[in-house]
Amino acid sequence: MIKITESAASIFKKEIAKEENKGFKLRIAVMKRGGNNFHYALGFDDNITSNDKTLNIDDIEIIMSNASLEICNGMTVDYVELEKNQFNFIFLNPKDPNYVEPKE
Repeated sequence: MIKITESAASIFKKEIAKEENKGFKLRIAVMKRGGNNFHYALGFDDNITSNDKTLNIDDIEIIMSNASLEICNGMTVDYVELEKNQFNFIFLNPKDPNYVEPKE
C-alpha cells in the first residue's frame, strides 16, 4: 500500500482539476539507477498498459507499473517545505537503500 499525506493529496487534486490535465491520470514511477540509487518521477499520463495498475488512494487515481508498485509498496508521498518557500514532493520509501526515517 502507498500512502499520500494530506498536503501532497491537496496539490495532486488541484493539478488533476486543471483543464489541461483532463483525461490524464497521475503516474508515479521509480527506477533503479547507478547501482542502489532510486529515481522517482511524477507526471500525468494517458497511456495505460497491461503492465500498469490503477490505484485509488484518497480519491486520487494513480497509475503505476507493476515493477514500480512492487518497489514502492509501503512508501509515503509527502509535499514539504525543504527550504524557506521551496516546496517539493518527497518519497519516503523504506525499500530505498538511501531511505532515512524522518525525525519529525
